Amino acid sequence: MKKMLLLLTLSLLTGWFISPVIYGALSGNCTSDSTLIYDEPDRTVISKARWEQLRGGEQYYYSSTLHIIPFRGQETEFAVERTLVTSLDYALDSLDVKTVNASRIAGPASSDPDYGRYIDPLAEEGFHARVYLFYTGDRLLTGFRNAPVSVCQK
Repeated sequence: MKKMLLLLTLSLLTGWFISPVIYGALSGNCTSDSTLIYDEPDRTVISKARWEQLRGGEQYYYSSTLHIIPFRGQETEFAVERTLVTSLDYALDSLDVKTVNASRIAGPASSDPDYGRYIDPLAEEGFHARVYLFYTGDRLLTGFRNAPVSVCQK
């Protein structure tokens, strides 16, 4: 909350054009978890991921475990790890996010025909979307218009 008051004060004093620079400099590390479930006719795939946003907001570490549960047979797990670089264009209530670079650390390549489609789309090079910011007390939520989907857990 103190950071937001400082950001607001500095923005009013210096003008809104400088607020993205101030926001980027003041934003700290952020950790959030996500779970994506893909229910298909022959299997269910559960992707449990952890996102770690580094200071400045444009670099991320993405770590996910894919739980592949076939209709018949043994469940298998697959690890996916990426480092990401994004480009952020700031608006008053949102960010235009582009994934500029996604580097594989371990796990399948994002173009893998069997498992690549289960990786969070943001973790793939070429992703582009407008992400909205929601504030609830001292927590920051991100997501799509009127639909927050992730909370910064710090």
